[in-house]
Amino acid sequence: MDTVISILNSTLRLTTPIAYVTLGAVVLEKSGLNALSMEGVMLSGAFGAVLGSWATGSAWFGVLAAMGCAILVSLLRSYLAIAHQANQTVSGVGLNILAGGATAMLVKVIWGMDGRSDQVVALGDWTIPYVADIPVVGKLLGQQNPLVYLLVPIALWMILLLNKTAFGLRVAAAGEHPEVLSSLGLRVSRYRYLSTILSGALSGLGGAYLSIGQLSFFNQDMTSGRGFMALAACVFGGWRVGGALAGSLLFGFANALQLRLQTTVRYTQFVQMIPYVVTLVVLSGFIKRANAAPAAGGKPYQEQE
Repeated sequence: MDTVISILNSTLRLTTPIAYVTLGAVVLEKSGLNALSMEGVMLSGAFGAVLGSWATGSAWFGVLAAMGCAILVSLLRSYLAIAHQANQTVSGVGLNILAGGATAMLVKVIWGMDGRSDQVVALGDWTIPYVADIPVVGKLLGQQNPLVYLLVPIALWMILLLNKTAFGLRVAAAGEHPEVLSSLGLRVSRYRYLSTILSGALSGLGGAYLSIGQLSFFNQDMTSGRGFMALAACVFGGWRVGGALAGSLLFGFANALQLRLQTTVRYTQFVQMIPYVVTLVVLSGFIKRANAAPAAGGKPYQEQE
């Protein structure tokens, strides 16, 4: 029983950063911009969290800095795609490469070390009174990082925002039929930029959890493909928040399982492949859902004057 609880606890913690970025991927894809840049955006958020915490001594300011850095990087990519109609696949991959190189360089410049920052103030776990005393449940939910607890209300808010508000309907229109949105006198670019800001903020939370939630420092390329897992989870969930979060949970479980198996097998390199194999299986197995993707996704749109 303790082994099962340990794996479930690890699954919850490892799902959290992927889930935040998955939420960001969903809103970005719904607006008509592809989410290939999520790896670089998440990495920028992780770096921003450590930089903010190091500069101020406050982990919560680090969280805000993570969101700010991720938003700025997201807007850079969206500006190229919207204002200059740059190829979204190329610009997304290019941003990932840029983020990896820029963060590695800044770590060297700021802290004088290769690939790793100094230790900073991290987010401490919260303990929920009474819940921590409940058998089994207390071990899972009684004491967790605050960003784990915040995931649930944020996910519920995202479901309401995208499905029950005018903003959500307009974002969906920007991704499905941008010409209809434009015919109503609404600028498609505005809703794509707003979606970019929201996506960046969510991805920044995922990056912050990696660097000052689970750890207390920034490590070069510490996202390790989680941004791509988030995109795969978005596809798995059919571009819907609920389904995408289920995909995030699947990848979190795969990560938790490989960490557990590393203590019992000899050739750990094969075990470490599990999350990435799951990513490939999900993408290949759910490619038939491509017709669920936003119709105008990844396509530039020229505003009608």
